[in-house]
Amino acid sequence: MKRISLICCFILLLAPFAQPELTVAGDQPSDLTRPHFQVDRPAKNNNIQPDQPMHADLSTFADEAWLMPIRSSRLSPGQIAPRTLKMPGLQPFFLIGEDPQSLVWLRQRAAELQEMGAAGLAVEVADTEALARIRAAAPGITILPVNGNDIATRLQIEHYPILITATSLEQ
Repeated sequence: MKRISLICCFILLLAPFAQPELTVAGDQPSDLTRPHFQVDRPAKNNNIQPDQPMHADLSTFADEAWLMPIRSSRLSPGQIAPRTLKMPGLQPFFLIGEDPQSLVWLRQRAAELQEMGAAGLAVEVADTEALARIRAAAPGITILPVNGNDIATRLQIEHYPILITATSLEQ
């Protein structure tokens, strides 16, 4: 029995040396796959001021057409009653649709929204052209297409356009 244990241990110790060395595609710098995996890194911008809100145009990173249409069954255009919230640390954001009421609201409040660094969530959008119209109403503000049902449930809201901050829900 002891002899079998020693033989097994000896075999386990020698096993790694018995296999030929594997070569993985991409190991060599001259590999044909290298151009496909190179990443162009943008230059660092060290001139960012921490007290200024930053907006990123995330729409340039992906084709959003496959997301369309965005429909949020728990939300519709309409009036809301303002109320207070206690959500410290929440960054301001707003919910918007492609309806005329939302576009007017967005145009009227665009400067204020940009100043506070609010991001937008388009919760009712038929296609990329409608999303482009929404974004054109508030240039410089990030607006992404998102289903708003979860937000509507969690914040107990039924209508948009709406601005949500750490301290309030308002229109």
